[in-house]
Order: sequence, then structure tokens, then C-alpha cells
Amino acid sequence: MTSTSTSILVPILVVTTAIIGARWVLLRDTMIDRLLNRALTWSVGGVLAYGGAVWLGFSDFAPLMFITSGLLAMANVYALARLLDSGDTENAPRRLRTYHVVAVAASGVALVAVSPIGGALSIDRIVDWPAVLWVGSDVMIAASVVLIARACVRELRGFVGTVQERLTYTSLLLLACTSGVLTVVAVVDIVAGRPPAEPSAGGGIGAFVCLLLYAVLLAVPLVTVVLERLGLDSAGRDCRRLRPMWLDLTTAVPGVVLGQQLPQADSIARRYRMMVEISDALLHLGKQGPDSARAATEKLATLRSVLPATDMGSGFTPGEGQGAVELRMLLELAREWPALRADVVRSSMP
Repeated sequence: MTSTSTSILVPILVVTTAIIGARWVLLRDTMIDRLLNRALTWSVGGVLAYGGAVWLGFSDFAPLMFITSGLLAMANVYALARLLDSGDTENAPRRLRTYHVVAVAASGVALVAVSPIGGALSIDRIVDWPAVLWVGSDVMIAASVVLIARACVRELRGFVGTVQERLTYTSLLLLACTSGVLTVVAVVDIVAGRPPAEPSAGGGIGAFVCLLLYAVLLAVPLVTVVLERLGLDSAGRDCRRLRPMWLDLTTAVPGVVLGQQLPQADSIARRYRMMVEISDALLHLGKQGPDSARAATEKLATLRSVLPATDMGSGFTPGEGQGAVELRMLLELAREWPALRADVVRSSMP
């Protein structure tokens, strides 16, 4: 740890901390995201606690501060592994509390061992407590790697979910593989007699580079969330193309507007609701009688007849099925809306 250059450590910590902050703001709705956020937070917190202890003159306790934070990070990683493997979200909080208690108790024993009380009782001579904790952590990491990798492969095989979910599972799989390699290297170092809390210069730099890699991989799903918030994702772009027609039709037929407000970030839900409201408004106007009011609905029927019949399926999965066909028809209608708008709006007036 102390062998790592500050010029390397500080930029890595700054970038990693920024990613953690962004994840806590944008990605905290699911248990998986919260466990990932906590694990990364405890990992960075351990580095800061180590530096703080050294700066305050408690160099003997600095490695244990780092280990304690690492154990709490490991508790969240193992809870994540169990959650992914079992899918038991109901008992996940209880298991996490248990893992936290075990982590604090284990680090507490090591802390007492190196304290003046432990020195007086010769507790530190019974066993090398820091080494035991490091080895125990490596064992838990290895178990977590197996569980996470197995769960991610299972979920990604034949996966039919959102892009964000696919990115999350892919990132987790890469993290698991990287952690597996690092665990093997760490065990080899311990067997070779190198103190686990004081790796070589190359090992220390490698550890922080891997921390940055973890943060960057966990930042991948942030891209999708940011695009959704800015309306730059596929569904958001569709909403912007449908919006002029939607505004005209919901103004003409306000009764079709659903009352529930949707989050700005949920562009897929907003697109679906706009589609429903547009279709309902067109059906309402088409039944009013004047031929001009039927122009849009007749255009919609024409588009439906020319689209490939093989696209008509059940459900609404973006890119396939009946929902995708309906979306394509409405987007085509939106392109021609300026020419149809005058007749439809005029027909809705008393």
C-alpha cells in the first residue's frame, strides 16, 4: 500500500469516487445495484482510512483499518453472489446484516490482537491475525467469483431483458473473472511469504488499477441511465418524434390522457403510454363522422396492411412483436402528421 505512488493513487481515487457518487445518485433502485455501490464504497473507504491512519500517526493500525473496510466490502460482494445465485431477495437484507456482523467481529479480533491489551495478553503471538483475515477474504472472494460467474452465465444465456440489465450482468461477469485472477495472484504472494498488507510496488499499483477497472465496468450501465435521462436513448428519440402528434391529439381528445405521472427517466414507459393515448385519440376522432377526421385512422390502417405480417406477434418487446409494428406505424404517421394535422384538429372542434 505505502509503495504505491501518490501520482497514481490520487487520480484513481478521484475517478473511482466520482463513479461511486454517480452510481449512488442514478443506480440505487435495485438490491443488486445497492450491493455493488456499497462494496465499491467500502473498498475506496478502506484506502482513505489507511491513508488517514498513517497521516494521524497510527501506522500499526492502518493495515487493519484497510482490512476491516475490505471485509465489509467483501460482505456485500458475498451477499450479492448469494442473491444472484439463489434469487432470494426477501432474505437478502438479513443475510447482509449477518455478513456485516461477522466482518466486524473478525476485524475486531485482529484489532484487539495488535492493541496494547493484545500485546500484554500475547494474543498477537497466537496466530498472524492479519494474514488469517487476508486468506479468509481470498477464500470468500473465490466462492463469490464462482457464484457470480455461474449466475451471470445463466442469466445471459438466452437473455431477453433490457440493455441495462444485459450490461449489468456482463459487467458482473467481467468483474468476477478479473477478481478470480487477482485472488490466485494474492494467494501465490501469501504462499511465497510476502506480507499481504504490503504488496510489491507492482502489486500495489495493480491493485489500484484493478479498483479503477471495477469502477469503470460498473460505470457502463450509467451510460444507459444518462442517455435515458437526457432523452437520447432509442425510446427517448421515439418520444420526441411522436410528441407533436401526441400534443395535438391529446389536446383535441383530453379524455384519453392517463392520470399517472411517469418518471422522466423511464422513456420506454413514456413511449408506450404515448402510443396508447395516440391510438385511443385516433379511434375516438375516427368515430366522430366527418371524413376528414378519419384521415389519420385510415392512414394507420393502410400502414398496417403494408407492414410484414410476420412482424405481428404477441406482447410488446422492443424490436419485435405487435408492439413494435404499432410503433413503426405511429412513427410513419408522425412523419406525415403535418399534412394530416389541419383536418384532424379541425374535425375535433365544435
